[in-house]
Amino acid sequence: MKAIVWTNYGSPDVLQLQEVDTPVPRDNEVLVKIHATTVTAGDCEVRRLELPLGFSLPIRLYAGFLRPKRIPILGQELAGEVEEVGKHVKSFKKGDQVFGTTGFGFGAYAEYICLPDEPDDAQGSLIIKPTNLTYQEAAAVPTAGYEALHFLRKAGIREGKKVLIVGAGGSIGTFAIQLAKHFGAEVTGVDSTEKLEMLRSVGANQVIDYTLEDYTNSGQTYDLIIDVVGKRGVSRRLKLLEPGGYYFLAYAGLSHIILGMWISMTSQKKLKIEASNQNKKDLIFLKELIEAGVLKTVIDRTYPLEQMAEAHRYAESGQKKGNLVITIE
Repeated sequence: MKAIVWTNYGSPDVLQLQEVDTPVPRDNEVLVKIHATTVTAGDCEVRRLELPLGFSLPIRLYAGFLRPKRIPILGQELAGEVEEVGKHVKSFKKGDQVFGTTGFGFGAYAEYICLPDEPDDAQGSLIIKPTNLTYQEAAAVPTAGYEALHFLRKAGIREGKKVLIVGAGGSIGTFAIQLAKHFGAEVTGVDSTEKLEMLRSVGANQVIDYTLEDYTNSGQTYDLIIDVVGKRGVSRRLKLLEPGGYYFLAYAGLSHIILGMWISMTSQKKLKIEASNQNKKDLIFLKELIEAGVLKTVIDRTYPLEQMAEAHRYAESGQKKGNLVITIE
């Protein structure tokens, strides 16, 4: 089969199209013919080995110290068709249209993948695809949908609450806006000029162009801040958080851990650095909202598998609106 093999740590050029063996499912696995996958920020960070919270060394030790051997193929989410089932598989049959995540094993940048019928949290999740989405639209749901749902539930977002999303024009942000609106919140999205109209189209009540105004001095406060950008300015944005509110930081370093400890000791505010569990129950919840017309996928561009390196370069440009999808013919 064709696959994009991760040959080294570094630039998008380390992603090479190669012929590799088609996997064979174990008794508890299904073989999925992949029709679509995505390029996420997490894929790019792992490829570069530039990860938050000092994860680079553990990943290098696990995947391979000099080059990635244990994880030869990247890609975290997919949509496709069940091609073959192991003899102990009960949840799927040949021909089922499915979508989901691969877990820590990655492997979705390929024509085929084997996934367990009943995975644990580290092995991702797989369920029947929403009937009203294409493979391309479905592939872009799980990772960002999981994260957005986790943040909103943890903060107890409901009617009357106010949510600020920094870097709202990306994959997590576009789903967070829609989910927050579904839960009854008032949502403000922060991003660059060219993304503001898209933020309005998915339901943002207010949009802020960070290139034109310093919103940290606005005097507004929020019950939840989802910061997909992180890095700089966290301390300034924390003053926008209501006492008892949650600030979720997607990209964090050691200084943010120390800041979070200090904030928890000196105030009622909560600075959280954590990720969701990729369980089947939450993916089913997202699927039901999609089929009810509550959620939609925002796709910026699609690329064929052969142009994976180009797709990674665009993902790192900061111009991406919503999701980047890879089609596999």
